[in-house]
Amino acid sequence: MSQSTVATTVARRAPASRQRASLQVVTPADRAGSVWFPVVCVALLLAGLAAVLGFNTSMAQDSFKVSALESRSATLADNEDALAQSINSKAAPQRLAVRADELGMVPASSAAFIDIDKDKVLGVAEVAKAPVGFNVGAAATSTADEPSTAEKAEKADKTKKADKAEKADKAEKADKAKSPTKTAKKNSSAKN
Repeated sequence: MSQSTVATTVARRAPASRQRASLQVVTPADRAGSVWFPVVCVALLLAGLAAVLGFNTSMAQDSFKVSALESRSATLADNEDALAQSINSKAAPQRLAVRADELGMVPASSAAFIDIDKDKVLGVAEVAKAPVGFNVGAAATSTADEPSTAEKAEKADKTKKADKAEKADKAEKADKAKSPTKTAKKNSSAKN
């Protein structure tokens, strides 16, 4: 193919209506693009930092709550142990024997049991009688720090007497407080 034929073919293929684009001078301000892109990037960065800060703050608060709850749990466990120890000491056989002796109880000589299934009483219960003479039972197990039954009774009597005296004083004061009111009422009725 010759050169003239190629030129003619290319000329036929190119549209006639198409014009050539005009050239322009491009300045750096035109190539910078939109100002919104850096603003969006900075906003996303700040939002990420705020989210991380909020998450860390929440974790720190939860940590404080956990430590406070652990401390309370330990305190409650200590209280539970102290109460269990107190119950065990009061339920000890020696302590029960001393308390029964203080209340004037004596050991039973016989026992009776109730069989609920058969609706029967097994055995014969008898009234217990205080042993005559010196009893080495429960009284011997009391400690020296505990006051004796006589001392407790004496204290109770003194407390009752003090309460009665206090009540009498209060009643007397109340009567005195009422009497000026009665006197004032009598005086006002006499004037009328």
